[in-house]
Amino acid sequence: MKTLHDLKHKTVAPLLAAAGLSLISGASYAADYPERIASEERSRRVGVGLDEVSLLSRVQGPGAEKIASELLSRFHSLPSAVHTSDRYRKEANEKQISLVSDEGWHLQVFADGSSVRYRNYRYLSETGAKLARPVAERFSQEQLEKMGRNFIEENLRDLVALGEDEQLVSFFSRFEVTGGGSTKPGARMDPEMVQASTVVFTRTVGGLPVVGGGSKIAVLFANDGQPVGFDFDWPRYEKTGQAQKVLSLDEIKKRGQEYSPLKADDPAVKEVHFDCGYVDFGARKRDVKAPVQAGCLRQAAKKSIIDREAYARDKNSGHVLSASLDYFPAGATVEPDAVWESARKPEGTEPPSAGTR
Repeated sequence: MKTLHDLKHKTVAPLLAAAGLSLISGASYAADYPERIASEERSRRVGVGLDEVSLLSRVQGPGAEKIASELLSRFHSLPSAVHTSDRYRKEANEKQISLVSDEGWHLQVFADGSSVRYRNYRYLSETGAKLARPVAERFSQEQLEKMGRNFIEENLRDLVALGEDEQLVSFFSRFEVTGGGSTKPGARMDPEMVQASTVVFTRTVGGLPVVGGGSKIAVLFANDGQPVGFDFDWPRYEKTGQAQKVLSLDEIKKRGQEYSPLKADDPAVKEVHFDCGYVDFGARKRDVKAPVQAGCLRQAAKKSIIDREAYARDKNSGHVLSASLDYFPAGATVEPDAVWESARKPEGTEPPSAGTR
């Protein structure tokens, strides 16, 4: 089956990397919700927008074994596409527990139990494929948000509880699409058909978004409205009682120039996303001893023309695209973080050379 041109997939892949989520593969359409657009507009105007923020700590989760057992029981024999059964094999190591069923469902629980991934692959590949609909008939942003919030409220509310001064905010949607143009000269276009749709939510703390893979929930739907998968990475946060002074926007941009390989003053570089708030990379890449601190996400892309004649004939040819997804600290004093490349060294030592990408 033919897929859309790779460029359409490239536009969404960095977003998923930023969210820290691994959804189903294939070409995609993606759309940001107004809340995300407004957050990025604010960040481009004022950066974090506060003189200081409260440092946060992550509360130890209940454990992967306990959450796996709870979800296995919670979804056992349900009539919906999100269900579990007694038929599965268990694989476990220090990083995750996986329950894999020959009935087509797959449940993974990571780290301390605060991160979970579920898929019903059989429903997606068999029933879901029969329900493909034209792109113009895909779920609206409003429909997806409502469906996602209903699923969370009915099935995950206790596992993704909101703390004091926290909100669940719509982040972006993603539509898995097949069809499109063939690479063969003169070949006819196959109709573009939506196979599945995903809504992604994030969390704000004190009005600031959490950027990175932490504090994200995604719900995946087939075209009949059946939920067929979900992801969440949702630690519980507590204030440490310490405050972190925050750099001005100009100082943040200067620090970003030092960390990012794609420089803002390069005319070939386009900034795709810029968002500031709290940074949490998620359970699969996290220094559990480090506080949650202020920082900014910057996603940029650069087009380099390698064949000017081909590019002159067709703007989709004769060039290569490179991308960078950087996270850099926004605090005047950076708290050490063992997995965040630009925050590994305590204040006062030599600065790091690049941001985590």
